[in-house]
Amino acid sequence: MSSVRFEKQANVGVITIDNPPINLADNALFAAFETVLDEVEASNIRALLVQAAGDHFGCGVNVQTTFVGVDSKSARQMLGRGIRICTRLEGLNIPVVCAVQGLCLAAALEIALRCDVIIAADDAQFAQVEQHIGAATYLGGAYLLAERCGPARAREICFTGDFYDAASFERWNIINRVVPRASLQAEAMAWAQKLANAPTKAHAVTKRLMRAFLDHGVRAADELLLDLGPPLFDSADFRAGVQAVVEHGSKNFRGKVVFQGA
Repeated sequence: MSSVRFEKQANVGVITIDNPPINLADNALFAAFETVLDEVEASNIRALLVQAAGDHFGCGVNVQTTFVGVDSKSARQMLGRGIRICTRLEGLNIPVVCAVQGLCLAAALEIALRCDVIIAADDAQFAQVEQHIGAATYLGGAYLLAERCGPARAREICFTGDFYDAASFERWNIINRVVPRASLQAEAMAWAQKLANAPTKAHAVTKRLMRAFLDHGVRAADELLLDLGPPLFDSADFRAGVQAVVEHGSKNFRGKVVFQGA
């Protein structure tokens, strides 16, 4: 069985990382992730849930099978592949929800940080442990954390390699919600289903605008808005939403619009 698999549940896609016993990443897992992303991009899903089987979301990279004997030239190729996978995940034009349980370390945390919404179980623990082996955050953890919680806290997390609980990561705006372990999958799927039933084209625009702001600032986002915003006026979902306001009034229209993702 592949260490990463994809399935559809109605209009929600589910990526499951399953490389027991602790979901260590290796070259085979990255290859499987690339194949799964091909399936995701070719599908008609309107939201994606990324989850992991077992007790832990992921404990980083299998050092023995992935790093031993690798020189700088080979490392550039390997890291390039990893970054391409991460940017493909982050760049999907649909909302991506991540469900995290147990340990979420190093590469696993960096994959989670590429998702739009992170829901964590109350037993989750997070760490960028790379410094313990003389490594940097090779899939972008340092700057992905800085983007969410600011550079001061990101430096602390990366420089120390310490473990942090889910409550701390929620308080620092790195993750979105902490839920009981027993209800993690249900809560995360509920988020994904809610986002899948929302106006898909509008969410795609929102993702691109936020990325433009984070990369280039307000002025660049303003310019992009003028390109991406007007076409939404021609979308079926926007017209349905406007019509619902006209028919039911601004106080009563919510819940009366069925968005089709068109």
